[in-house]
Amino acid sequence: MADEEEKTEEPTQKKIDDAKEKGNVPKSMEVTGAAVLLFGSIYLLFFSGFTFESIKKLMLFSYGFMGQEMNETVFYSIAYTFVMTAVKALLPIFVLVILLALITNWSQFGFLITPLKIDLQKLDPIKGMKNVFAFKKALEALKLTLKLLIIIVVMFIVLALTHKAFLAMMDKEFYATFNTIIELIIYFLAAILLIIILFAIIDFFFTRHYYFKSLKMSKQEIKDEFKNMEGDPQVKGRIRKIQMQMHQKRMMNDVPDADVVITNPSHYAVALRYDNTKDNAPKVVAKGIDFIALKIKDIARENDIPIIENPALARSLHSQIEVDQEIPGEFYKALAEIFSYVFELKKKKR
Repeated sequence: MADEEEKTEEPTQKKIDDAKEKGNVPKSMEVTGAAVLLFGSIYLLFFSGFTFESIKKLMLFSYGFMGQEMNETVFYSIAYTFVMTAVKALLPIFVLVILLALITNWSQFGFLITPLKIDLQKLDPIKGMKNVFAFKKALEALKLTLKLLIIIVVMFIVLALTHKAFLAMMDKEFYATFNTIIELIIYFLAAILLIIILFAIIDFFFTRHYYFKSLKMSKQEIKDEFKNMEGDPQVKGRIRKIQMQMHQKRMMNDVPDADVVITNPSHYAVALRYDNTKDNAPKVVAKGIDFIALKIKDIARENDIPIIENPALARSLHSQIEVDQEIPGEFYKALAEIFSYVFELKKKKR
């Protein structure tokens, strides 16, 4: 029993879909953060000319009011210009960040909309302290600490490799010094980005591993899920058996109304009825093989219904035509002779 309860089986697709509907998805924040930093840095380095130009114009605009008397009109003019210029300058960055967050999340777990639920239990300070010391939280804290330590170590290494450039820029002109500072900042950013990207890759695979591990199921859970989805096989078998019994009973009740039974002669039996006032063609009212075929023939004998042996026709009718279905045109010629014979027998009996 203990072995059956061990969660050793991979989660089923239904288990994964149910978890996704509840908002439980393998989401790595490291991947989102790395993408925002990487593409944000690329934007600032190569495509931020409009942003910096707008900020430059804003600074020149503000310098123009230095020494002037500040009144309400001037204040609102400055405020409006500041707000509109800042929005226009920073809007591309905001849009880029939002798009990157959506794309990285979508690439990890697909498109998902979950209803907003407010859980008041999460406001419980005692449970909050338990969450702080939970294993997953401790692991996140350890990961963050390790990342910061690696960044500090790499920064010292980069600083050790570039300290001569720092010392040499003291003797350069302003623009040369400024360019050197920009170059060194790029080195530092590249080193930090490299670390963050490596951590994002590791965290992505770790998050997915931990997520699917948390969804693992026991063999009994898989059996219960299968029963819930498909129904209990024993119950389904019992229902199918009852349905077959009812179907056979209805067929046997219709056999006395048949006009003829065609057999092969021992294994197949097909009972046909033709009422020219109701039917367009002869109709199969009962059919069966072996035991059911014997029962159909017994009922036919009890009700004085003609039994005609035609092996090929019996097998074809049994395999191609369902109960309560009229025969197709391809059987008309063969059955026309049989029904002519049957109707002649009925006339003689009368």
